[in-house]
Amino acid sequence: MWKYLIEKEFKQFFRDPMLPRIVIVFPVIMMLVFPFAANMEVRNINLVVVDNDRTDVSAELIEKCTESGYFRLKKVCSDPREAQAMMDKNTVDAILTIEQGFSRSIVTGESFPVGIKVNTVNGTKGSIGSQYLSNCIMLFMQSRTDTPAVTQAQGETIEASPKYMYNPYMDYKVFMVPALIVIAVTMVTGFFPALNIVGEKEAGTIEQMNVSPISKTAFIVCKMIPYWVITFFMLGMCLLIAWLVFGYVCKGSLWGVVLFTVLHIMVTAGLGLLISNYSDNAQQAMFIMMFFVLIFMLMSGVFTPVSSMPEWAQIITYANPLRYYADAMRSIFLKGSSIADVWQDAAGLLAIGGGALTWAICSYRKTS
Repeated sequence: MWKYLIEKEFKQFFRDPMLPRIVIVFPVIMMLVFPFAANMEVRNINLVVVDNDRTDVSAELIEKCTESGYFRLKKVCSDPREAQAMMDKNTVDAILTIEQGFSRSIVTGESFPVGIKVNTVNGTKGSIGSQYLSNCIMLFMQSRTDTPAVTQAQGETIEASPKYMYNPYMDYKVFMVPALIVIAVTMVTGFFPALNIVGEKEAGTIEQMNVSPISKTAFIVCKMIPYWVITFFMLGMCLLIAWLVFGYVCKGSLWGVVLFTVLHIMVTAGLGLLISNYSDNAQQAMFIMMFFVLIFMLMSGVFTPVSSMPEWAQIITYANPLRYYADAMRSIFLKGSSIADVWQDAAGLLAIGGGALTWAICSYRKTS
């Protein structure tokens, strides 16, 4: 009986002209486009400079800032009101003010008359832009051999040498690729099952299943098995694209990736089938599943760290299966963690998945 149920589900999937194409096209677009689009690096910051010093030294500072690649110099002027007017019109994002006597202060080692003003309507862009500009100024000061970068007290000095682990080149795409795999798996394994049972309700075939001599457990589990196969095909495509296009390979065991993907499918497919049980039509199922998926993604740590959230929000994320899956995927893919290192994530997915699957089985109303 199980064999025929699984065969029915595969035939039903491939009979639809769009679903197989979505499974192929969706992860390809996700992996090829989003790593470049979903990038938290801030570039092309429009900069205006108020240069009241007008010396070769101030010109060198301006060149140092623009050659970093993060700033686009819009104008060099002498009137701070003109620069402020440009910021008020959103023409520029930052203002660098170089006061008169800047070159003399470089030689004497006195306080440096330099001011930074940033537009923080976009708080992230403003904060990062301010840091970039401050670093450019600091690098310029250090490059001046005749300038004491820091006034040191007598005694020994301590040098700190930072070392970046797991992502030494600070490439944001490395951080996003595992997250995009998580999103692709969640979207496919969440929405397709959510439309499965409700689709049979609309087509009228659910009545034939209700009167057939199969158990509710067999019915629900057989509906999940095709999505396991489809998801592993999609997962293989994502890993292959990550290797061929970006040169990223999984640092840990692929078996760990497989295990957590199986657990996550149990959660998302179980939730999708649960929603399908309670929905009367495809529109209801789509809207409800979209609500859960958006909440899961925004509170999973995929885009922003969970540690940056308020304490009450961090507590809520413990009920979010995407938090565990995203954490495990990044740990295995980027750090080479073993299953023993991320067993808490496995336990969380197993608990939520077991609850969702049990609820889906119990909520399916079958009359035999």
